[in-house]
Order: sequence, then structure tokens, then C-alpha cells
Amino acid sequence: MKKVISVMLCFCLLLSGCASYNASRLPSKDPFSFANYQQKDGLIMAAQFLSASDSKKVFGVSNLYKKFQPVYITIENKTGETYDFKKSMLNKRTTSAEEVAEICKFNTAGRATTYGVAGLFLWPLLIPAVVDGVGSSNANSKMQDDFAFKEIRDDRIQPNGMLSGVVFLEKMKDGETLDIRLQNVGDNNIALFTFQK
Repeated sequence: MKKVISVMLCFCLLLSGCASYNASRLPSKDPFSFANYQQKDGLIMAAQFLSASDSKKVFGVSNLYKKFQPVYITIENKTGETYDFKKSMLNKRTTSAEEVAEICKFNTAGRATTYGVAGLFLWPLLIPAVVDGVGSSNANSKMQDDFAFKEIRDDRIQPNGMLSGVVFLEKMKDGETLDIRLQNVGDNNIALFTFQK
């Protein structure tokens, strides 16, 4: 009997594939490495609309692209002026990295409950319930930190400065445009860059 239970326990642990979060780095920050880079009076900008496969690679989850259009933006300021970048100055509605990570998170309760209910009838299944629940929670924490790290922040771009990161937009169709505005801190003039998906 002990041998049967031991074999079942090992089998359950092998099948309990814990949730894990594996993502890769963002592409180069150099705007000249993008085919669609634009230059205007010493400001250089590029925007890459991440595809479904790029999104999965960069963010480690496949359901992100189903609801959002992640766009990687990189800006270089080669002027003598300071410029403000604010997500509120885009022509598309944005969602914070925290909200996106919450929507994309692994379901810890569902995974642990499945094993927990089965564990009521066969106690060795309680072990994978705990292990999987903790693993999913850790994966969600890593995901939230990674999304926040990769998100572009509202910031000032000093002379010879750079700013880069991802903005999470509502789903976009091919052919739609994204307008990105930079505001000169000194005279409030706007530099407008338009990118087409």
C-alpha cells in the first residue's frame, strides 16, 4: 500500500507543472536600429508594435496580445532643450502595467483548488495543491515586477538623454496610427511623431 501511495505521489508531483514566469528582454534602445525611426530637429523616435509572438517572448504570457497592443517606444533627445513625455499625450487610451499584469496573471486559486478537492479523496494530492499555489503566486509577483520595469514612464528627457519602454494600448487594427507628442519644457511647443501599425 505504501508503495502504491509513493508511486502516486511521485506521479502527481510530475504532473503538477507549476506556473512559472519566463520572459525575455526588450529590443535595443537605439532608435536607429528600427526600420521606422523618425528624426525631427534633433529628436529621434521609433515605435515597434509588438506582434502576438513578440509579446509572448517579451512578456512571457500569450493572453496579453488578445486584449492589448503593446508598443515599444524609444526616444533620443539630441537637442539642447528638455522635453516632456506623457502617456496622456498619446492619441490612444493606455492601460497601466499593473492593470495589464493583473489581467494576465496566473490563476492561483483555480490551480490549487483542483488539486485540493482531489486531495480530499486522495491525500497525496494536497502536496501539489500547495506547491502549485505557491509557484503561481511567485510567478505572478515576478510578472508584475517585470511589466512595471518594462513600462515607459512619464518623464523628462534631458538634452542628450534617452527614454524607452512599452506602452499598453487598446487593441489596434492594421493601418491605425499612434500619435506621440513631446512637449518642449521651455516654450511648450509640441513635437509630433506618427507611427502606423
